[in-house]
Amino acid sequence: MPVSGQLTPKENQLVQESYELMPDRFRGTATPARLLSFIEIVVADINNVPPANFFTVDSLPTTLVPIVRFGVSFYATIFQQLRATLDDFTWSDQGVTVAIDQTAKLNTALTNIMKTYEKMITNYKKTQVIAVGGRGLATPRFQSQLGQFLKISLGSSFMWNTF
Repeated sequence: MPVSGQLTPKENQLVQESYELMPDRFRGTATPARLLSFIEIVVADINNVPPANFFTVDSLPTTLVPIVRFGVSFYATIFQQLRATLDDFTWSDQGVTVAIDQTAKLNTALTNIMKTYEKMITNYKKTQVIAVGGRGLATPRFQSQLGQFLKISLGSSFMWNTF
């Protein structure tokens, strides 16, 4: 993250787009450095879901930009819930109880947002693997070669499907 406050064009674009999605309550405290931190966390999330990638904010494909914007909103909601836990309180005086609990409502929203966020990343990874044709080793051909190997090495006493 740049300490001097200079953002690359791609970082600046993502910060501005993410800022537009922020709740009004968060916009007052959303600095470009904070939003860039959220963006980097989302990019790390994308990189860590198998198959692994090594994207940076600047090398991010344009197909991932909506996922990054959604992920930034998700993390902003998480930190809003953390702040709400500090504001929540329960007060009681001779049978009259006042309870302010914002976290329960935010937790329901977070659970729904998290499912969508995880699904967006995994679906991107699935389409990436399918479009590329798969990654990893080729499928070994054991069935046909294993029978021939056993027949040669063990003789006719060990053959498939014979008595």
